Amino acid sequence: MSGADRVSGFVNGAACLACGSARVERFLALGGVPVFCNVLWSERAAAQAAPRGDLDLGICADCGHVYNLAFDPELVRYAEGYENSLHHSPRFQAYAEELALDLRRRHGLDGKHVVEIACGQGDFLKLVCAGAGSVGTGFDPSFRGGEPGANLAIRREYFGVSPLGRAPDLVCSRHALEHMDAPADFVHMMRDAVPAGSSPVYFCEVPNSLYSLRDGGVWDFIYEHVSYFNARSLAACFERAGLRVTRTWETFAGQFLCLEAIGESAPAALAPAQLATVPAGDDLLTMAAGLGDEVDRLLAHWRREFARIAQAGGRVAVWGSGSKGVTFLNLMGADGAIGVPVDINPAKHGLFLPGVGRQVVAPEALPGLDIALVLVMNPVYAQEIEGMVRGLGITAPVTGV
Repeated sequence: MSGADRVSGFVNGAACLACGSARVERFLALGGVPVFCNVLWSERAAAQAAPRGDLDLGICADCGHVYNLAFDPELVRYAEGYENSLHHSPRFQAYAEELALDLRRRHGLDGKHVVEIACGQGDFLKLVCAGAGSVGTGFDPSFRGGEPGANLAIRREYFGVSPLGRAPDLVCSRHALEHMDAPADFVHMMRDAVPAGSSPVYFCEVPNSLYSLRDGGVWDFIYEHVSYFNARSLAACFERAGLRVTRTWETFAGQFLCLEAIGESAPAALAPAQLATVPAGDDLLTMAAGLGDEVDRLLAHWRREFARIAQAGGRVAVWGSGSKGVTFLNLMGADGAIGVPVDINPAKHGLFLPGVGRQVVAPEALPGLDIALVLVMNPVYAQEIEGMVRGLGITAPVTGV
């Protein structure tokens, strides 16, 4: 796994996972990537032997949806060891709190029932259900147990396995739909799981594919994510399931994409749908076609920088041991040997990254490691991380990847 292969041409027999179009064109291949970026290992050898799969990315010429043509659902089984919480970051926690408060206020959720699909450890569900009388039901097979809160119940199972029970007022899905190999079918199942006669609001948040195609966020292509949505393709999924999309918008510095929808039987929306702007299909195809060159350009740049720092006896703190950090270090390969994975999530400390087998350290371990550069895998956290680094007495430059 050392770089990108350019592939092109329409794919015979393909059908877009979002809109159903047969006009799907290949544009990028990355072979042998870790199946799970968010499952870390207690032993280096096990991490290096972690399961791998191939990315063969295609883009729909009609709706612009991007997805992995080579995805094999048999390789992906989510369990207790899955850890992707970002709530240890003050920047992300503030965003989550702001989003939860917005949902509570706009939809009058105090005293209501909220259902969250793929709720993790219940961090966001707890925020949405913070109002008086609110109750929440979460679904996630990776839930580690414990008491999520007196007004919350989290089932350690996939959504849809058992009856929902009380009708929900909000059905929330954050960073789950991109993991589904049949996203339109999953949205249809979400709709059908709601008891007859109820009319909840559906809220969905996913990574924004335009952040990768338009803004150069190339480290976000990972095996766990079958799909990469833009506002047009995300809306297509919900519309195919018989839901009426009322709003789509970008958030978190353009990295995330949000959608709200209601059932066709719900009262008519009070205002026209507010939909985020998406570039024309031809423009998206052009962006996709140039992505392989962008990956190679960035890798060449960072290989030169790492070599320069290594020659001077320094090391690079690679801050962020989630999807971006794992992808970056695996693509760098041996050229990234001086990279030290860092994360503020204590659940990751001492564990090893899949593929490269590097051990994750806490920020407090950095002093004394001859850190010559702090490379921030997600630039949205750069200011927060620079404050932490300076507080540790480290004077090395802090820069986004």
